Amino acid sequence: MKQLLFEIYSQEALGEAVRQIQEYNGGHTVKSLIFHMYCGVEDEAWILQVRDSLMEAFPLAELCGISSHAEIINGSLTDPVILLSAMFFEKTEARVYFFPDILDQEEEFGRQARQIIDDTPDIKAAELLIQGAPVDNLTFLHSLDQCDPKVRIFGGYPIGHDLDHGRRFIVTEGGVFDNALALVTYAGRDFHINVGFTAGWESLGRTFTVTKAHKNTLYTVDDFPAAELYSRYLDMSVKDENFINNTMEFPLAVEDEGMTMLRHVAASREEGALDLAGYIHNGMKVTMSYGDPISIVSEVDVRAEEVRQFEPEAILIYTCTMRKIFWNYFINNEMAPFQKLATSCGFCTGGELNRDPETGHIMWHNITMLTIAMREGEKTGRVIPQVQVDTSKMHGQASLVKRLTTLVKVTSSELRQSLADLTEANDKLLYMATVDELTALYNRREIERRINAALDKAAQDDSEVALVMMDIDHFKRVNDTCGHETGDKILEGVAAVLNATVREYDGEAVGRWGGEEFFMLLPNNTLEQAVERAEEIRQTVELYPFPKIRKLTCSLGVAVVKGYEDKKAVYTRVDKALYEAKETGRNRIVVAEERHNPKE
Repeated sequence: MKQLLFEIYSQEALGEAVRQIQEYNGGHTVKSLIFHMYCGVEDEAWILQVRDSLMEAFPLAELCGISSHAEIINGSLTDPVILLSAMFFEKTEARVYFFPDILDQEEEFGRQARQIIDDTPDIKAAELLIQGAPVDNLTFLHSLDQCDPKVRIFGGYPIGHDLDHGRRFIVTEGGVFDNALALVTYAGRDFHINVGFTAGWESLGRTFTVTKAHKNTLYTVDDFPAAELYSRYLDMSVKDENFINNTMEFPLAVEDEGMTMLRHVAASREEGALDLAGYIHNGMKVTMSYGDPISIVSEVDVRAEEVRQFEPEAILIYTCTMRKIFWNYFINNEMAPFQKLATSCGFCTGGELNRDPETGHIMWHNITMLTIAMREGEKTGRVIPQVQVDTSKMHGQASLVKRLTTLVKVTSSELRQSLADLTEANDKLLYMATVDELTALYNRREIERRINAALDKAAQDDSEVALVMMDIDHFKRVNDTCGHETGDKILEGVAAVLNATVREYDGEAVGRWGGEEFFMLLPNNTLEQAVERAEEIRQTVELYPFPKIRKLTCSLGVAVVKGYEDKKAVYTRVDKALYEAKETGRNRIVVAEERHNPKE
């Protein structure tokens, strides 16, 4: 394959591009030719003139295009132009499919796009040039998740050269559209593709949980308004006219299905909600982040080595506009290494698409640099020198940012470790405050708290709560004859029996009441069910192989509370039932007498 690149800024430049493309096309075997137009200008008449000239000269070629904040040619940004990429394939079939008026038809068009991919023989990759909001891209992309996971899917979102007021559009043979998308398929047994992305932004501060979100709007995290993330921690007020621009330096890092993605703020709402450049949903973990030049360079170097080993013949670079804003004059540094590996071009996007090869899900990224390496045929083993980002020119402000981010990174790491140590210490204190040291069951304070809470709930919703109180028979005799060490082992064994019978996910609990007495809480159990559970315990204890004794038994009292009942009266009823079981022969179950004087 071969990629020729042209900056189309005049009629003369267009004519020279057509001439060179014709010259190559006439002297080589070409199965398919595809044009990509990355448009840094909004002059629709000029865009259509370029399109018409190309299609008139090459009627069998495929064409697609997209608006761009900046265009990338040979590893560097160029002045606003129409950047034209002409890709010639000897054995690969490249096809462009156009979907107009996608708004409100995202699900249907998603099915159609999936069908195209599924029906294309030997398909290796699909490229999406996809419109942004208000189109529901998440619905569209979910349809494509079901495609063969071996098909690599990548792409980008349009953005205008003027970030605030620029037009965002897709270009196809049919025209220039604000509400459309283009699908490009690459198919052929000899076609090979390697897609990867780099980020380099580091987490800043603690982790929050999304508690209310819809599509790309984040309403609350940890139940407070999302905008407070910036006002509370970075002193950025939504009332500031520069709020959106200021937040771009500190995007949110969100975790979805084990992958971390970045989301910058696109707009704010009066109620403290934030519109993000990408989807967000309840339960996601969110941290604030900052650009770390060291991490960015490191990730780019790793990705460049992956591409080098792939032996590319052409490279597309789709990089987020926010990276350009972050790097400023140094943006070319992270793209330049790829030009040394193969002819490279692309654009600054409003968002990037990359399919996770492990899960098959198409992930919607922000602030990443997507690099797409292509070739036809197997690797030849040709020697390609290693490449790295040139950091020698990172001076002045970039050097200062590098040092400051190192300080923030180390400080944040130390704070996270301190928080982890504090959390571990608090967990230990909570364990000590709620758990009996010997049996590892709840202690009396905690089991009583849980029982009281269950009784309060029963009083509110008129539900049933069953309680079982158990005592080990003749335990004092065991201690006197076998020693306290054996007695402790027996308590641990009984605790294991009880713990194995409770279902904590149903709100059940068991605790040591004191000495050899235990209490079980069984919400939503009828009297018959509670007695059955108690009998299971009695039999298990009787058959349990305790050390140094031939047989051990227990006595149990069972009571059921329905609706309101005075708590003191409840405990008295259960205790009397247990006392009766012990007085009438032990190794038995007694049901408590019905309650008296219930509250009306």
